[in-house]
Amino acid sequence: MSYTGHCNCASISITLPQQPERTVVCHCINCKRAGGGSFSLNYLVSQSDITFTDPNNALRSYEYLNSTSGNVVTRKFCSNCGSPVFTLTPKNPGQAFLKASLFDTTSKPAMAVFGERKEEWVGVTYY
Repeated sequence: MSYTGHCNCASISITLPQQPERTVVCHCINCKRAGGGSFSLNYLVSQSDITFTDPNNALRSYEYLNSTSGNVVTRKFCSNCGSPVFTLTPKNPGQAFLKASLFDTTSKPAMAVFGERKEEWVGVTYY
C-alpha cells in the first residue's frame, strides 16, 4: 500500500510505494537549523521510489557549503510554507533523506547519525 505525505501547505505531495520500516535520526547542526528541532527524522530512500506532485512549482533548493565532511549538501524545501522535504548528499548517490515529518505517522528509528552532536537531554524521560 502506498505511503503519502505532504508539506504544511500541501503544495508538495510525496508518495512512496510503502512506508519505510525504519527512520534515521540526524543530530547534525544543519538538520537542527533547517527543521527547527534538536534532531530530524529521515527516511533514506531511493530517489527513484519517490513520486512528487508539485503543481505550483514550489520545490526549491538550498546548497549548504559548510558541511562537516566538506561536501555540498543540497536541501529541498517548499518555497510556500518552508517545510523541509529532502536532503541529498554525495555520500549517498541516488538516495534521498526524505523528511519523515511530512507523513502523518513515522517508523521507529533504526540508527542515528552525527551522534556526537546529540543534545544531552535527548533520551531523557520527563513526567
